[in-house]
Amino acid sequence: MTEPRKRRSLTHVGGDIEVAGDPEDAALLSGALDVKSARDDEDRDDDPARAHVHGFHTYPARMHPETASRLVHAFARAGDTVLDPFCGSGTVLVEALLANRRAIGTDLSPLAVLLAKCKTRPRSQRELDALLDAARVCAETADKRRLARAGATRRFPPEDVAVFEPHVLLELDSLRDGIARNPDSVVRSDLWLVLSALLVKLSKKRGDTSEEVAPRRTAAGYTAKLFVKKTDELTRRLAEFASLLPSPPPPPARVTLDDATALRSITTRDRIDAIVTSPPYAATYDYVAHHALRMRWLGLDASALEEGEIGARRNYGRASAGDARNTWSNELAQFLTAAARVLPQDAPMVLIMADSAVGFVPLRADEIVADLARSCGFVPAARASQTRPHFHMPTARAFEDRPRAEHALLLRRE
Repeated sequence: MTEPRKRRSLTHVGGDIEVAGDPEDAALLSGALDVKSARDDEDRDDDPARAHVHGFHTYPARMHPETASRLVHAFARAGDTVLDPFCGSGTVLVEALLANRRAIGTDLSPLAVLLAKCKTRPRSQRELDALLDAARVCAETADKRRLARAGATRRFPPEDVAVFEPHVLLELDSLRDGIARNPDSVVRSDLWLVLSALLVKLSKKRGDTSEEVAPRRTAAGYTAKLFVKKTDELTRRLAEFASLLPSPPPPPARVTLDDATALRSITTRDRIDAIVTSPPYAATYDYVAHHALRMRWLGLDASALEEGEIGARRNYGRASAGDARNTWSNELAQFLTAAARVLPQDAPMVLIMADSAVGFVPLRADEIVADLARSCGFVPAARASQTRPHFHMPTARAFEDRPRAEHALLLRRE
């Protein structure tokens, strides 16, 4: 069968960068934003966006690892604590640990929390061997069930029947059942993520953020083999990550399910020295929809994400441009206020954000953040902006006068 095309963490990088504010800070932001992504004809295994644990599991709108690394080095010192309130798959947390910083992450997605914990917890070789052995046991059980023509262990919802070939669905079901029976909670969690990483690849879906389906032909037994192969890949990536950590390594990242507009898990006992994060882009993504398949198969409760996800496209579909800007400003203001509560005076917060649009009206991230900053306890210090393409044709007119851009925005706690 055809190998799936490898994905990039950013849709586009490169080009001139416009800067403003403090020259030294702006230069640091510019350097962090100006990264190159591997071309299709280059060796993709050398792409920094796929290095060690970064390449294990796809995740929409990930920050480029080089951007995260440069920001962590620029705005936090060794031993400092870096917080990412929208940690997603854990890119900033991984780079903070590699730079000998302490790392704390929060996210409203239970899948993100599982994934970030997995990628930031060093394992011993014994633990990695046990993980791979457990994957082989699951695969062997799935093969036995397939050869015995065993039925499903549960009734499949119509959504799964629509996106999987029948025999693939049965093999996935056997793997899921084997994972659920593993008595080791850490191994079980890691294997859930291996399964999660394969679901879209084995489905008829064209991609993580697409609902389009296309015919697919998958050989019998391939699903179980791929499960073991992906687990082996994870063990190698985790071993490589552990080898890159400083000696002695910083403590493992602390990752918590939390709302970034409240940050209830961050208390006065936590000294946060810097925030490096990428809030959702307004009206652009819908993580509840993007991860519905994975949430369903992993048995994760997405209710908090469904209720509290800021910028979610589903909440902007029928809004006027004016209402959309007000809604986005209110959501961002809640986050900025919570961030101001946990940061000491003059501490930096760097936001990686891109412009978006509702109808024909652009929502310029840099302008909206600058308008909100002072009322929420921050002073805008510097900015770097780089042009990005806009692929959503219904809102393309919003960027006719001035191109869409991605911004690195530095705010300091007032």
